[in-house]
Amino acid sequence: MIATLRITISLFLALSFCNSGLCQEKSTQEVKLDSLFDEYINVVHASPVQAKLIADEILQISVENSYDIYAAKAHYLLGNLAYKKGEFSTTIEEINMAIDLLARNNVQEGLPACYNLLAVAYKNMGMLSEATEHFMSGLQLAKKLGDKRHEGNTYQNIALIYFQQQKYEQAMENLDRAKEIYKAINDESGLIDAMFNYANIHKEQGDYEQAREQYLKVLAYFERIEHYSKVAHVNINLSQMLIEEERYEEAVVQLKKTLQLLEKLSLHSDMAIVYNDLGLSNMKLGNLSVAIQYFDKALKLIDTANPPYFIGEVYQNLSQLYRMKGGYQKALFYYEQYVAYEESVNSLKKEKYQEELEKEYETALKETRIELLEREKSLKEAELQKSELQEKRQRLVKNVFIAGFLLVLITLIILRYFYVQKMKAQRRLAEQQEENSRQAINQLIKDYKLTVIERYQEGQEQERSRIAREIHDGIGSDLASLKMMLEHYLEHKGMDHNAGRIMIGIQNACKDIRNLSHQLHPLPFSQTGFSSFLKDFFAQKHNDGKLRINTFFFPEKDIDRLPDILLADIYRILQELVNNIVQHAEASEAEVQLTLHKAYINIVVNDNGRGMHQGKKASGIGLRNIRERLEALDGTMSIESSEKGTLVNIDIPLINHSNIISDEEAT
Repeated sequence: MIATLRITISLFLALSFCNSGLCQEKSTQEVKLDSLFDEYINVVHASPVQAKLIADEILQISVENSYDIYAAKAHYLLGNLAYKKGEFSTTIEEINMAIDLLARNNVQEGLPACYNLLAVAYKNMGMLSEATEHFMSGLQLAKKLGDKRHEGNTYQNIALIYFQQQKYEQAMENLDRAKEIYKAINDESGLIDAMFNYANIHKEQGDYEQAREQYLKVLAYFERIEHYSKVAHVNINLSQMLIEEERYEEAVVQLKKTLQLLEKLSLHSDMAIVYNDLGLSNMKLGNLSVAIQYFDKALKLIDTANPPYFIGEVYQNLSQLYRMKGGYQKALFYYEQYVAYEESVNSLKKEKYQEELEKEYETALKETRIELLEREKSLKEAELQKSELQEKRQRLVKNVFIAGFLLVLITLIILRYFYVQKMKAQRRLAEQQEENSRQAINQLIKDYKLTVIERYQEGQEQERSRIAREIHDGIGSDLASLKMMLEHYLEHKGMDHNAGRIMIGIQNACKDIRNLSHQLHPLPFSQTGFSSFLKDFFAQKHNDGKLRINTFFFPEKDIDRLPDILLADIYRILQELVNNIVQHAEASEAEVQLTLHKAYINIVVNDNGRGMHQGKKASGIGLRNIRERLEALDGTMSIESSEKGTLVNIDIPLINHSNIISDEEAT
């Protein structure tokens, strides 16, 4: 299914730059830039390659002449082109640069468009929490600026988040809001995009007759204005309805025409959808070899890091096709891929349902506690009022209150003491059980220890990734939805003190969840820069407590070019060491050095804390995890500790990674 996301270019390009509040007469370069912007708009839908060359030229001229606003426009155009090609990470990078330039010049007019496109990119990466947050930021700013077109665009894009979650009523409500705004400002293209999304909902609900009628109206409009990418999107949806109606030969003809258009536009993510539909149609027609070729082409274009909804169907169909042709080995391979994919989907659904139950239980428990606290508060207020009326009993009431408070305090202290003792006993038991299990496992699989360590670490990374996704897509999405519903509610009821406090609490929770998920599963270091990522991590540790961390990375650029798998191990080692300092060292200052040599990388971490006991150097779980990780990397570690602090020195050879590093340097 292809949905229309509402992105506006012309309004952003209308943004002008004024110096010191007084608009200056445009220079020759500025006139040339305006001409290039007009040329971009004329070719962007028909020739994305030519549009990319124009946007690059605009950016070059803007940078050379220090035209920040024109540079912001250029970054927006490049982000839009990257989005059309399915390069969503590049879109996020370009739009963030545009936002920084606008903020630096105190310009707000282009921000709603930037937030809208940024949110659309996050949505297509499956990061619904971030998408909703940026949609809401853009919506608030559009309302503040009176930008009705972007307000309508945002409502339409929010509807697609609900559509993706199969919440069709909420999707319709937001589309209705967008439609009313487009009618008020006479925005024909906005109404057409809304009609396209209405048709998508009718299609998913099985109302093909009404969906086809709306699709054909939308198709005629996009063909008239020569918006070929959206022409392709409409044709894909029409073809998918033909497949659902078992009109496979008609679907094949339609899909082949659409594929030619997509190849000309270089829209690879949409080409994968068309290849899948062509494979399915030829499979139904009995053209088994042709179907296999199309499914294989679809798999080559699919991003395995963010697989589309139909990848399980592709695996299943390929398995069935190879079985019918007698290719049992490949049939078994694709069936195993299908089973693994289905198991991961079912596991995520089960865990999400369990988390929802736990959340409901915790909410009910908190509500009960709040009710008890309110009752206690009412009793205290009644006692105070009574003491004012009866001065003779004032001293007695105070004594009773103090005695009750002390009784509660003593009770809490006793309960906490027993709780702490119980937790210590459980921790000791767990540690003993873990040690016994580890000794038994090491005895049984001594010859395969390195393999087990590697798989264990891979499992940790996968679990962190899974938890991070669940936090983003589950709790994060729910909080963002709750925030949006509260804002809609407050639009009618008005803002009061308690509502403001609730809104701030929800925003802080969204921020904490985003930080936690990013720590559990950060973006690939090739995108963020490993040195920059570590500095942000240490800065967060400094903000969370009293520990000041000084860093020294040399050379930073060469370190950032190391393979992601090695950088991930280095990050986990540094994370464990810094967490140990924060939790146990009682240090006020620490230093982290990361030095890349020709044959190895050296890590030095030292602090001015109280030092480590001799026994903890070997028995700490964190240090054991580091040693196991270093054992898999053929690394070494030495620890020097005294009352003045601790110094950890680690060397990791680059022999196992030399091939990868050479390839990257060549690139």
